[in-house]
Amino acid sequence: MFFRKSFYLIFLLTLFFYNGFGQTALLDKTAEYLKQNNLQSAKETIEQASQNEATKNDARTWYLKGFVYKELYKQNPAAGESREIAVQSLSKSITLDLKKTYISSSETALEYLYGTYYNEGIDLLNAKQFEKALKDLKIFIDYRAKTKPDEFYAEALYHAGFISFSLSKKADAQQYYEQALQKGYKSPLLYDDLAQIYLGAANKTKAVEAITAGRKAFPDDPNLRTSEINLYLQLKEYAKAEKLIEDYLKANPYDTDAMMVAGSVYETIAKKDTTKEEAYFQKRLSIYKKILGKEPNNFLANYNLGIAFYNHAVDLINKPDVYQETITQFNQRIEVISSLIVESRPYIEKASQLSPQNINSLKALSGIYHYLNDRDRFQQVQNKIKLLENKN
Repeated sequence: MFFRKSFYLIFLLTLFFYNGFGQTALLDKTAEYLKQNNLQSAKETIEQASQNEATKNDARTWYLKGFVYKELYKQNPAAGESREIAVQSLSKSITLDLKKTYISSSETALEYLYGTYYNEGIDLLNAKQFEKALKDLKIFIDYRAKTKPDEFYAEALYHAGFISFSLSKKADAQQYYEQALQKGYKSPLLYDDLAQIYLGAANKTKAVEAITAGRKAFPDDPNLRTSEINLYLQLKEYAKAEKLIEDYLKANPYDTDAMMVAGSVYETIAKKDTTKEEAYFQKRLSIYKKILGKEPNNFLANYNLGIAFYNHAVDLINKPDVYQETITQFNQRIEVISSLIVESRPYIEKASQLSPQNINSLKALSGIYHYLNDRDRFQQVQNKIKLLENKN
């Protein structure tokens, strides 16, 4: 995921030179050096002026110092201290400028400088340097909160929330996300993350409100749809989760991604309610076979169908009532288990062919060959597993 920089913050500024009100020679020299783009000389003279008793409390001194260091920063953005000095100087000039001679130009310069914090933060975010990105975005957020809390302010709040969530700073993420929403920013990921934060804080009502608002704002977003279903599964509202996915599939019967979600829903329900285990096992088989009818080389559908057979066999092996069965019942159970293992085999083999480096499919295949007493294939798969584990 890549985030955009603000488009309006990169621009050139024209320095407002002012020679009235009896300013001293040091300030005039600084202004002249700036006109000549002689930044080193401008820096030397303005440093003298900022320490001189006659000029250190003059708005023009700090105005010029802000521009000198702004230009030094533009010349070498890696020198972050120049930007900080520019911001501090321009802010001080505004405070001292009771006649408002330089305020407009100072504010424009500050807008540019704080904009660079935003853009730099986005670059760092895209580079996944989260801590540094958050630091820059916080500076921009604090500035815009006092000056112009517009759509870029809201977007910066969202990015800060995203970073905080990624860093597992859930309380900070919640605060930034809620502020972003208040300022009108909307993103599917924002609603999704916020719902998880609320759920983690045991605030089920707010979690449902967040995901519902997200679905309303982005009704066609597939990730939010899946998140809504998963939320109800986490809340153990299985009937609601099942209805959501099945209603969607009625309207979109060929959406294979949604079918995969349905398979996961059926698996979860089967695990939570053993009285429905067989019924939902059959529903899983049906949905995965439907996917393979459309996409025979779908890795997940092959793997999940094979695992459905395989795990069902394992469940039958591990049933506690096995020791209470008669010999006839036990033999019947073994036949069913063997049949399930045999049925799982072609799907797991296909999955392993489609993704040879997938260790989960190899482990399942190993279990199948072991059960079927296919020693050669079992050893071949074991060797592949060892090679992959050694690489990791």
